[in-house]
Amino acid sequence: MDQKVKVYIEIEKNSNFKYEYNHTNNELELDRILDKPYVYPYAYGFIINTIAKDLDELDALILTDKFIKNDEYYNVYIIGVLIMEDEKGLDEKVLCVLEEDYNKINDLNDIDQNIKNKIHYFFSNYKNNSENRWSKVYNFKDKSYAIKLYNEYLQTEYLPKN
Repeated sequence: MDQKVKVYIEIEKNSNFKYEYNHTNNELELDRILDKPYVYPYAYGFIINTIAKDLDELDALILTDKFIKNDEYYNVYIIGVLIMEDEKGLDEKVLCVLEEDYNKINDLNDIDQNIKNKIHYFFSNYKNNSENRWSKVYNFKDKSYAIKLYNEYLQTEYLPKN
């Protein structure tokens, strides 16, 4: 089962600037600067037309070595999800790959363990030294679970009518 989605990127790979999209004025705003050495391991944003349990869009990472610019939309495929929570509740991170990489990486098992460790470490620690913020990472789940999660959070009233 394949699931192609559109992701809006808020934060570029290797950035320690935490941007959030402001829906009121339709622009990115700096939320905070992460303590060094914490930088986003991959481009980070959200899957459009979704609302997760924390009442934000469903978060997504695009796993690629290619440059992914923020404030842009990308068509990607879901390959898995990181299950975690923070001070607002469950805060899953969907793992995605670009269309051109999907023939090589189409499931969580295709990802090197070092990459998973890097993602796990980052999200376990990136809120260290942030007052009233915390995070706890549980585990990775496969593509099938991630697609079910996406479908659960999909806001169909925003989709174009055929």
